[in-house]
This record gives sequence, C-alpha cells and structure tokens, in this order.
Amino acid sequence: MNKRTYISTYVFFSLFAITLVTNAQDKPKEPVKQDTKETVKQDTSKRNAVTEEIEVVRSYKPVLADAVKIRRSPNLNDIKPFNPKVSYNLLDKRLELNSGIRELEAQKLQAKIEAQPKNNFAKLGLGNLGTNLAQVNIATGQDPALQAGFNFNHLGMSGKENQQKISKQSLSGYGRSIGDALVLEGKLGYDRTGTYFYGTDPLNTFINLDPQKQRFNYFNAEGLLFNRTDADDENSFSYAAKVQGYIFNNAFKAKENGVVLSGGLGKNLNKFHLGANAAVDITTSKDSAYTFNNNLFKLNPYIQIQTDLFRFTGGINYVNEFGANQRIHIFPAISLDFMLIKNYLTIFGNFGGDVEKNTLKGLSDLNPYLNQNVNLKNTVNKFDIAGGIRGTFAPNVGYKATISYKDISDLTYFTNSISEKQKFDVDYFVGNTNVLGFSGEVNISFSEAFNLDSKVDIRQFDNNNEDFIWLRPGFTLQSTASFKIVDKVKLSGDLLFQGETKAKVYDAVNVLPVPINPAFTAKTIKAFADISVGADYQYNKQISAFFRVNNILGNDYERLPYYRNYGINILGGVSYGF
Repeated sequence: MNKRTYISTYVFFSLFAITLVTNAQDKPKEPVKQDTKETVKQDTSKRNAVTEEIEVVRSYKPVLADAVKIRRSPNLNDIKPFNPKVSYNLLDKRLELNSGIRELEAQKLQAKIEAQPKNNFAKLGLGNLGTNLAQVNIATGQDPALQAGFNFNHLGMSGKENQQKISKQSLSGYGRSIGDALVLEGKLGYDRTGTYFYGTDPLNTFINLDPQKQRFNYFNAEGLLFNRTDADDENSFSYAAKVQGYIFNNAFKAKENGVVLSGGLGKNLNKFHLGANAAVDITTSKDSAYTFNNNLFKLNPYIQIQTDLFRFTGGINYVNEFGANQRIHIFPAISLDFMLIKNYLTIFGNFGGDVEKNTLKGLSDLNPYLNQNVNLKNTVNKFDIAGGIRGTFAPNVGYKATISYKDISDLTYFTNSISEKQKFDVDYFVGNTNVLGFSGEVNISFSEAFNLDSKVDIRQFDNNNEDFIWLRPGFTLQSTASFKIVDKVKLSGDLLFQGETKAKVYDAVNVLPVPINPAFTAKTIKAFADISVGADYQYNKQISAFFRVNNILGNDYERLPYYRNYGINILGGVSYGF
C-alpha cells in the first residue's frame, strides 16, 4: 500500500470514530416502560478495562418542578363584591319543650323558736368549815332600751382559830335607759362585812382570849349620763357626767362619807380630738380622836391625735388638795400607742403622775383588822413612767408586757399596834420610795373549750429610811384556767403565789406613856402558794351543780402577821336558772 492510500484510510477511520462518539453522547431517551430490568455489558476487547451500565426503569411520578409549567396568575385587580341573596321564611310559632327542668318551689321553714335566755339565777352551797353560800341575780329581759336588775350575795365561813369567822353580804340594784341620744345609768348598793380580831401568836407573845368583833357597813350610790356618738363621725361632740356617793362606818366610832362629781367634754376635729376631764372629790373621815377633811380637785385638759396605726395624747393633770391638806400638783399626762404590726404588736407608753387619796374605806378593804384612829394622809405619785408591748400571738392568744418606774412619796404600810398586837396601824414611808417593776399577762381563750388568764408582777422597792418595804411582796403570780372536758362538765382552777415579805412588828408595851421610839422586830412572812380546783356539771339548761376545793394544799399561810389562813375549804352546791 502506497503512502497516499495509507493516509486516506487513516482519515476515514478517524472520522468514523468521531461520528460514533458524538452519537453516543446524544443518545435519545427511551420511552417509559412499566417493567424494570438491569443490563450489564462487558467489553472484553481489552483485558484490563471493565465497563458496567445499569439502567433502572420505574413508574413516573411528577415532582414540584412541574408546577413551573403553570404560567397563569390570578387577577388581583378584580374587586367586585359578592353579595348573595338570601331569603328567610320565619314561622310565628312557640316552641314547646317538654324536656326542661321544672322550677322548684321553696318549702316554707317552720317558725324558729328562739331560746329564751335565763335572766334570773339562784345558787346555794355548803362547805366543811361551816361555809354557807347563797346568791340570787334577777334581771329584765332583752330590752334594748331599758335594763334593770337586782343582786344578792352571802358568804359565811369559820376557821380553826378562836373566833376565826367571816360573814359577807351585799345587796345591789341597777337600771339603765338607752335612748337615741342619751344613756342613763343608776346603781344603789349595800355591803356588810363581819369578822373578829382573831389574831394569835404561836409563841404566846400576847394573849387574845376574847377577840373583839368588827363590822363594816357600806352604802353607795352612783349615777351616770353620757351622749351617744357615731364612732365614724370625725366632727362629733361627746360629753359625760357622773356622781358617786357613799357612807361607811365600822363597829367602833369610825365613820366616813364621800361625794365625787366628775365629767368630761370632747370634740373631734378630723384626726384631732380636744377634750378635758374634771372631778371634785370631797371626803370627810371621823373617828374618836379626829375629824379629817380630805378633798381633791382634778383637771385634765388634753389633745389627742389618732390615725389607724398611731395615737398620741398630750396634756396635764392638775391636782389641788384642799381641806386638811393644802397642796397643788401639776403633772404631765402623756400617752402613746403605736401599732407596729396590725393586730399583733403594739408599742405603748405613758408618762405622768397623780395623787392617791387614802380613806378609811379603802384601807379597810386592804386590811380589815385596823386599829382605831388610824393616820390618814394622801400618797403622791410624783413620777410615773411605763412602757411595753401588747398584741396577739394568734387570734385567740393575747399578751402584754410592761416595764415601769415610779417615784412615790408617803407610801402606806401596816404595822401592828403597840398596845394590841392583833390590830394594825397605818404608817407612811419617810421620803421617796422608788419602785422598778415588770408585769406580764397572757390571755388564751378558745370559747368554752379552754380559757387561761395569767399575770405576773415583779417589784423592786428602794427606800433609804427603812430596812424593808413592809408587807409589799416583790413577786406575785395569779392564774385562772377553765376547760370543758365533755359537753356538760367543765373544770376550773386558780393559782396564787406570793413571794416572801417582811412585817414590822412592835414589841408589846403595857405601860403608858408609849416610848417615842419603841423597839420592833422584822418578822418574815413566808412565801406561799394557794391552789384551788373546781368542777361544774350542767344537768340541763336550768339546773347545774358545782364542787370546789379551795387551798387544796392545806397551807396555813399568813398574809398579815398573826392571821393565819382558813386552810383547806371544800364547797359544793347547786344553781338554778329561771
């Protein structure tokens, strides 16, 4: 083959190969087939080259890309409203439903018969020491405009000592008229107390074979008038007037009568309150050796500022002593209450002073074994400051704690008579007596289920002219409790504890004249505890029974020198409401 022929052959085959490659790249798609098959071709022209071709045929499913074929868009400028025409055909006919619930008719309640409270009450009791008890209380019904009543009480008891007897009676009547604008109250009363000077000394330092009898009569009357005001009225005007009078005497020649006229005015001015209180106290005391006129005039103008959490009262206390004593005193009268935590904690305080009138009636209540012609003088509380807290721990638990300091002149104390040691004279501390005190109270009340009232007093006395503060205890504790164990049975108990005291006892002098400075002894009055328990059984709404044991420990303690207590006393009885 010549050279020309070789070149022509080479060009032919090259063009043929290019044509084959081009046709292979532009190979058209084959039609859709329902069956799936796989074809494998192998080129064996070359030993080291392997060619595979896999063809998968399946059902055709359009994809989202086909949506681009839709080229028609909605016409957004077409705003023609569409108002369909609707026609109604209403039927004028009431629909009857038989499935509804029928309205219930309320049943009329029977007329309630209210329980009528028992306004009248009677009580009788007997005890082991010849004790006899009687009590009657009579009162009107539940009239909101007129109330009246009558009370009678009697108690008699005898002890182991010679003529150790006591008898007490009281009669009183009261009335109250409540009008739309005014309230009137009145009271009349008579008290009688009989006892003996039965004091004896176990060491036989004096003889008292025939104790004298003592008797006290006390007539008293009281009248009160005040107007009714609205507590929410910030411009209200209030006033009150009161008159009191009494007549007192004993089995000897001591007599006393007194009249007290008092009143007050007050005017609210928004958050301010202006007011003034005044009193005229006239007393005449007589005995075999003297007639003593002891009169006081008191005036207390004040201003008060009050809010929901705060109350401040500032004023003065003007006291004029006239009669046997001629003195004028002016004391501050300031008090403050601040509610720190509403209903739970209140801080309070007061600062002031006053004059305390000493009378035969008041001293006899403290010590019924007084001698004749006791010395009378008023006690002046020159400086009195106190402060503390009060509130509630819980809705039924209340508390109060107070710290106080007083500077007192002419403080009273009792000493036995030099000639008759079973009788007592009244004496006064010379100079000023400073008293630092603390008192605390706790009150728990759960209706009739449980009630507890306790009070503790701690006093520290300081007087430079006496060795001891005679017959004034530094510690006392009083507590009373009651609780219902079942529906008809209630238990109760009382506790009195008094710390040790000292008594100023003069040695008996049987010759006259009496020495100017008689010898005396400081007698120790031991501390004591008096515990009493009782039980009440309510048989029905009218009849009940009671049982009580006083001084259950049987302590023969003394409060006054030579006068021992009555010891254990058992008392029982019945009561009736009508």
